[in-house]
Amino acid sequence: MTGINDPEAYAERIAESVKEQAEQSGGSRRNFLGRSVLAGGALLALGSGTGLASEHEDDELEADFDDVAGTDIDVLNYALTLENLENAFYREGRDMFSVDDFAREMYDKNLDGLSSETAEEVQMTYDRVEVIGEHEATHVEVLGEAITLLGGEPNPEASYDFGVDTVDGFLATAQVFENTGVAAYAGAAPFIESPDLLGAALSIHSVEARHAAFLNDVNGESLFPDAFDSALSQEAVLDAVGPFIESDGGE
Repeated sequence: MTGINDPEAYAERIAESVKEQAEQSGGSRRNFLGRSVLAGGALLALGSGTGLASEHEDDELEADFDDVAGTDIDVLNYALTLENLENAFYREGRDMFSVDDFAREMYDKNLDGLSSETAEEVQMTYDRVEVIGEHEATHVEVLGEAITLLGGEPNPEASYDFGVDTVDGFLATAQVFENTGVAAYAGAAPFIESPDLLGAALSIHSVEARHAAFLNDVNGESLFPDAFDSALSQEAVLDAVGPFIESDGGE
């Protein structure tokens, strides 16, 4: 995909595609939002601080968003909310833990006290976690830029309490977030109409799945435990990440 490694160009492509889809549908975006919120409403709820409706209350969900302008912006913003959380998490982890912290947690020694082979393993784990953090920052950049190009306001980063004070705790929480991200995008993707917005969602979904597989392995679990991944419900997403959110970014 042209521009996929250029965040600004990729954001522009997403924004143009969303605009074209809105024009082709006669400017009516109710169905676009209603169907997207049905699948990914948990992330929208996290960003707005609103309560949840039952996933079976389809009519009520649509009615709640009848008067919301720029529904394409809401679709992007619910994805941005989870990416904001992940970005903040990895940024905090980078500030808290050094490669020596990883070595001491894994082998009870500083990196320079390990064999060359073991030290390489620890360094590789640390470096890959850093790369995951860079990916999440790029996701935030692309989604935020696309929202801005569409004339919207990106959901700001919220305040979080990750409750992490050890490397083991950090890696276990990272595993939860990445697997949650995989399931959240899987739930939202079938309801997205704009081809490039769908492409963006699926391209992030596949990267989140790679992150999840790596972190499953680091935490001693199967890289690919099932033949099919499930899409999380709104309630399940909130159960997984809601406790880490102290307040939304609008406060």
